[in-house]
Amino acid sequence: MNTKKLLWWLLLLFGEVLIISAFILFGGNLSDNILILNIIVSSLVYLLFFGGYRAPWIDLKDKSQKQIGSLGVSWKVIWFYSFFAITAMIMCNIALSFPFLVQLIIHGVLLFFLLLGVYLSIQSSDKVKDVYIQETANRSGINEMKTAVRRMKDRMNEVADLPEEFINRINTLEENLRFISPSDNEDAHDLEHSFSQTISDITFSISNFSMNKETIESNLKKLERIYQNRKQKYSN
Repeated sequence: MNTKKLLWWLLLLFGEVLIISAFILFGGNLSDNILILNIIVSSLVYLLFFGGYRAPWIDLKDKSQKQIGSLGVSWKVIWFYSFFAITAMIMCNIALSFPFLVQLIIHGVLLFFLLLGVYLSIQSSDKVKDVYIQETANRSGINEMKTAVRRMKDRMNEVADLPEEFINRINTLEENLRFISPSDNEDAHDLEHSFSQTISDITFSISNFSMNKETIESNLKKLERIYQNRKQKYSN
């Protein structure tokens, strides 16, 4: 255990000792069960804030940054519960002197809303992650297209005397790929796969360009048609 983590645990323990000591010293007129209930509720509020500030708000290793989606919900829940829990303790023990069972029910209701808030926070976090996964899936085909074009250009650099027109058309296609929008449309994914496959066919053929000229031209026209069709596809 490193020094930073050890210090955190010591601070956590010290704060808990202060809470318990304060209730024992200044809560002498409370019955034992109410005193224990108040210590538990106060400790929970303390742990929520202490743990909330201790935990990192952003995980740099998580590309989806799902915790950002739940951050606002989490802190609203913590503040909501803490405010009403502390208010309930003050009102029940000082202003109104409610019996133990009534206080237990009140804090049980507040705990229910706390757990409900935790559930909603997890839901928000999962929603952000789902959106990230979907966006990544939508971009995977486009990334595959770009990778296929780069591989072909690497291969083109190894082949001498390629026609200038062919090189220009490939460069234009590569440039135009940046105008394609990610899509969750199934037809768009099929076009992306077809584009990458056609690029691979051309890459294989250019080693003997003169012999495969007609096939290359046919595939190049096909490639340009696929690009135009894919450019028109957007998310549903």
